[in-house]
Amino acid sequence: MVWKKITDHFLVLKEISFLGIANTIPSIIAVGFWLYIASLVGDKIYGEIMYYLTIAGIGSVVAMIGAPSALTVYAAKGERILQTISTIVFTTSAIGAITVFFIFYNPGASLHVFTYVIFILISAEFLGRKLFKQYMKLTIIQKSLMVFFAILLYHIIGNDGIVLGIALSFLPFIVLYVKEFKNNKINFVDLKSKKKFILNNYLLQFSRIFSSSIDKILIAPIFGFAILGNYALGIQFYTMFLIIPSIIFQYILPQDASGNPSIFLKKITVMVSIGIAFLGIIFSPIIVKMMFPEFVEAVIIVQIMSLGIIPGTINYMYISKFLGNLQNKIILISSSIFLVSIILGMLILGKFYDVYGIAAAFVISTTIESLFFIIISKFYKIQQK
Repeated sequence: MVWKKITDHFLVLKEISFLGIANTIPSIIAVGFWLYIASLVGDKIYGEIMYYLTIAGIGSVVAMIGAPSALTVYAAKGERILQTISTIVFTTSAIGAITVFFIFYNPGASLHVFTYVIFILISAEFLGRKLFKQYMKLTIIQKSLMVFFAILLYHIIGNDGIVLGIALSFLPFIVLYVKEFKNNKINFVDLKSKKKFILNNYLLQFSRIFSSSIDKILIAPIFGFAILGNYALGIQFYTMFLIIPSIIFQYILPQDASGNPSIFLKKITVMVSIGIAFLGIIFSPIIVKMMFPEFVEAVIIVQIMSLGIIPGTINYMYISKFLGNLQNKIILISSSIFLVSIILGMLILGKFYDVYGIAAAFVISTTIESLFFIIISKFYKIQQK
């Protein structure tokens, strides 16, 4: 009995280590890449690149019709729907790619819509099946290809080559789909019983991507690409600070879906996020001033964003809990609350404090979402009794 517990704990640590590597190494590569690009192109071009990537990201989520989380949850339950749902998503993503091209005339953003979908779907399937080692290899290879293609094409065709290179880095993973389609059959009937969950997931993911993108979409026309570049650099630091919570989220989602919630691990993760936020506030100004002297506004932005790490981590923990229990309506409501909060916050605080107000609106909106999760979770427990 004791030996089994030791073995189980070792297995958990091993799986988390794979996820840790799958997030840490690619994140280090990505952070290094984006910091290099920021220093290379300056704040205005950096903001423009982020704007087109945001558009491509929205297009991808619209095309994915809620598939990623559904794949992860149902794969964790032993069901295989990747082949069937991919048949639909490939069609919608192709339409999305064409639409983005004719609206923005950016080939890189257009291609990104389609290729990013490929990568996200296969990643979600691997996570649901708890193939953490394969997922680790997947993420490291993609980020390495991103650096290679983006920098190569930048030196060949200029700034547009960065977005195009990122889009191309996802393309090789279509090979994995060929293998999956050979081993499994397409069954549209199987999706009928899951359509409600998938539809709710679609609304949820669209709400979340729109919520996380609305700031970038509004900043560009109101404040310009230079301000967006500074804000985007702040978001890059925020993403970097959330690496550990995101690793834990990817581990606990399949566990929650399997009926094995890791309460202790969630509490430890929140405590770690408090320490990360504290370090971010203290040391980020030194790093920004030293490495990015052109990004003047980013110094205070990163400090403000550091405060959002704590509620951001709490949100991860609750999202895993409710998704694992197929309660995605709750997450949809929370995303709507975040969306309304950040829009109002940007309009009000942005008017008086410019980009610093927008950064503060982001943190406040994230905190409001956390409070909603905490309150609704208590009611959810009462209903379960």
